[in-house]
Amino acid sequence: MPRTSPRQRRQPLSPERIYLAALALIEENGADDLSMRKLAGALGVDAMSLYHHVENKQALLQGVFQTVQEELVLPEPMPADWKEALRQLGQGFHQLAQRYPRVFPPMITSPWGTEREREIFHYIQRALHKAGVAEQDMPRATSALYTFGIGMANVAANGLRLRPLYGEPEPVNEASAHGTSDTDAQFSIEMMLAGIESLVSEGRH
Repeated sequence: MPRTSPRQRRQPLSPERIYLAALALIEENGADDLSMRKLAGALGVDAMSLYHHVENKQALLQGVFQTVQEELVLPEPMPADWKEALRQLGQGFHQLAQRYPRVFPPMITSPWGTEREREIFHYIQRALHKAGVAEQDMPRATSALYTFGIGMANVAANGLRLRPLYGEPEPVNEASAHGTSDTDAQFSIEMMLAGIESLVSEGRH
């Protein structure tokens, strides 16, 4: 369990401090292991004092997810080239996932979104408007692009493994060499951009 100094224990509690401490614990032991009691111990406070700032564990996780997602830079003003805007966003997702590999799986499977997630979603929509995606295709294109991005980021965080076949006496744990490097991410991003460009081009015919 992380230790805190007397000086740290004297710091007043705040949501930001709580989220950062929870983030550190998740990266150390995983989200399933996180509890209010363990978090209170890491902060050097009584567990009940946490509830003055976070309602429950789900609210705590949402705060952690928001904190992580706020590290994803959304360049403003948006680059004039829509490809560059989405390229920077994809690279940012990849780097964020590598920075927080144990937070990403529960974050992308959570049934609840965050305010920052909505901002990212709207940023993607603006870039697709620049690209010339037809209005009727916009909802599906935005969802597909966001899904592609978080899927790529999850691979970056945890790698791509070949799952064993059912019934094999000895499971095969073969790790793929693809998916985790910056070069792999760039390849995936460029493939995604080419797909958008093709969609727009076909729509103009």
